Amino acid sequence: FRLPSKEELPERAVRRAHGKGAVEEGIYNHPVVVISKPVEESHLVHFHLITSLQGKKLDQLYNKSNEFHASRRSWYLPISPTPDHPDAISKKTKKRFPTLDLASGATLRWDSYVNIRHVYKIDSSLLKAYANPESPYTQLYRFERESTIRLLAKSKILTMYEPGSQHQAPGLKRSASEPIRVSTAIVQTVEDGSQQTRSPSSDRASVVSIVCSVASSPPESDFWGPNTEDYRIADRPPKVPPDVRTQSNVNIKGQETMWRPMNKMLKRVAAGFEGSPPARSFDPNTLRHPINRLWVDVKGVMAVAIASL
Repeated sequence: FRLPSKEELPERAVRRAHGKGAVEEGIYNHPVVVISKPVEESHLVHFHLITSLQGKKLDQLYNKSNEFHASRRSWYLPISPTPDHPDAISKKTKKRFPTLDLASGATLRWDSYVNIRHVYKIDSSLLKAYANPESPYTQLYRFERESTIRLLAKSKILTMYEPGSQHQAPGLKRSASEPIRVSTAIVQTVEDGSQQTRSPSSDRASVVSIVCSVASSPPESDFWGPNTEDYRIADRPPKVPPDVRTQSNVNIKGQETMWRPMNKMLKRVAAGFEGSPPARSFDPNTLRHPINRLWVDVKGVMAVAIASL
């Protein structure tokens, strides 16, 4: 996105989102990097500024080794293919002053830097779209994931700023334990041809916006419990014991199950002695012998059968 000129904006449209002090006059007509869309002010976005330093390199603008120039150089992170940060001369300092890379090899029109020293806020509807005439077919730019992490981490170290809870699209719900994730995407759209005549000194052609996005959560319906109709409460055990008749029926059924195999064996043995077909029915209810008597009878029958052989 592009921050319009001051004349195009309402009074006090731009304010500081973090820190104190007046809004600098030179921020207008610059690209902006959106780093947050807070849930408590969903119509606002927080952003850093993108600048081409009026066509100069960082070590040309702040070329001294004193503390003031070193401090000012620490405010900026270059965007590839901009030359590396002048203080990134070792492996350790390259981590402190990383060069930010765009995904898919995308590039800006001019060498540009992200100014991470200041965090501003504005109504998102007031930002303008931007087009790069040198890449008219490019519609979407984004930082690589590692560059995004480094940008936000460096901003936190320098300014102590952290994005809070983020505004989410309607119908989405975030888990309470899920951390906030801020990713970057640089959005570029086609504007009128008048922008082609802009010079690097105005910074108007190097317009980039980083869109803050939150990891999508499943719809709220996914958090609902199962249908309560599928659950049935088991009947409570009766307080009064069942009547005698019911108990006797249970005993008879148990006896019938126990006697069924023995019934078949007795029928076959009796048929062998009598030479006649076995009876078709045998009522186990007529047997009232205790279990020990049953085994005595069975042993006797088996002994007679063996003796007859």
